[in-house]
Amino acid sequence: MKRGSAAFHQPNRNCMAKTSFLIFSLLASATFSFGQNANQAAVDTLTKDVAIAVFANIHEPKAQEIYAQLLECGDGCEAQQVIRTVGSWDAVGVKMQELSELKNTALFIAMSPEEANTAIRKQFARFYTRYKNDNNYGKPLNPAVQVRILSKIDALLPPAVAPTPQPAATTPTVDADIAATTDETGVDQTALQMSQLERKLKDKEENQLWMMILSALVGLLVGGGAVYFFLFRRAQAEIKMLLGENARLSQSLDSARQNRPTNEVRNERRQPQSEFQQKAVAYDAIRTELGSDDPLKAIRYLKQRVISNPSEAISPMRSGEPIVESTSQPERPIAPPVSVQPQTASEPQQPVQAPARNEVFYFPPPDPSGQFDIGQKSSALSPESAYRFSISADNPSVASFRFEADPGRVARFLTYRNYMIEPACESENSYSSVYTRVAMRRDGQAVLDNGVWRVKTKALIRYE
Repeated sequence: MKRGSAAFHQPNRNCMAKTSFLIFSLLASATFSFGQNANQAAVDTLTKDVAIAVFANIHEPKAQEIYAQLLECGDGCEAQQVIRTVGSWDAVGVKMQELSELKNTALFIAMSPEEANTAIRKQFARFYTRYKNDNNYGKPLNPAVQVRILSKIDALLPPAVAPTPQPAATTPTVDADIAATTDETGVDQTALQMSQLERKLKDKEENQLWMMILSALVGLLVGGGAVYFFLFRRAQAEIKMLLGENARLSQSLDSARQNRPTNEVRNERRQPQSEFQQKAVAYDAIRTELGSDDPLKAIRYLKQRVISNPSEAISPMRSGEPIVESTSQPERPIAPPVSVQPQTASEPQQPVQAPARNEVFYFPPPDPSGQFDIGQKSSALSPESAYRFSISADNPSVASFRFEADPGRVARFLTYRNYMIEPACESENSYSSVYTRVAMRRDGQAVLDNGVWRVKTKALIRYE
């Protein structure tokens, strides 16, 4: 009985031992999880503040959206997750992932708050040293921003001895002091000083460049002013010289006029009026002698007189006309003799014919070879007419033509312009459906060849 009872109690003891070990493991795991969460939350806070500083200076819609979401989320949120959610800035997300890779190591999770604080500072210093030359990270993470971020880390993970936050840009000291400051803050002060020196060097180079630009501008202004002043003085001297020469010429002209005789000047002024009066008196004498105001009748009468009495045509004098004397008295009106071509008695007198008249007629469009149908010729504008011909009496075998059609038929001619306009006209511009009329630029020329009018030179038009 006792042996059976001992056998019964042995499994119960083993079960109690296993239960105690499980409870102990859970308590240790809970304690371990609490330390892990605090260290990781500090790394997430560091990553979020660095991302906020980076995106604050990027004026782009997606970047500003990421910046607003980072400001809204609390401490410990993952900046990488926000960047991936918004998108378009995966390169920054990769660098934030690199900065937060410390929280995924088991050694960092098991560290105490003091050790985790020191490890975060070193990770931040390495990150800044690597990307300080990038303007997207070097300028936003200035010493003041670094001090503010490290102060928040100290509040989450208090260090063993709380260091006084100092900006990264400090006055250079001996190597021992720099090393001590680096160990305390976790930021590489040498790298920060190199960055500051590089920035000063760039500022100095920019200042020198601006000074060179300003010097060049001042030199250009001074040189331009000197050239302008020189040209102005030269032009002023030339103007004075021309004015002086003009004054001398005016004086010489006035003196020459004063030295000329009064009679010569008077005769010179009255000469155009005397010639006009002579012509008027001669015309009045011819009209009085003939007793008619018709010029054609006067010419026929003079021709008949020349034929009937040739000796009278040869004589420069006519009865009843004033005698032309020497020009001792220039003011007396003088009638010029009438010059008439004498005709011999043997030549028969030709009857006076009426002058030939010009002719105007109209044609429909020509055929593709440029020939007009003589059977469709009309003396007035008809609905089928498209071209107006003008023939000179001097040359009846050559005519000038132009496009002239009934306004209601112009649209039809434009529609079929390849057959009705282009065989006789060439245009200055290309045709478009918005054009409604044809404007002439130059008349064309047609010749009469074997009784058919044919285009010799096309007319020049413009579609409007």
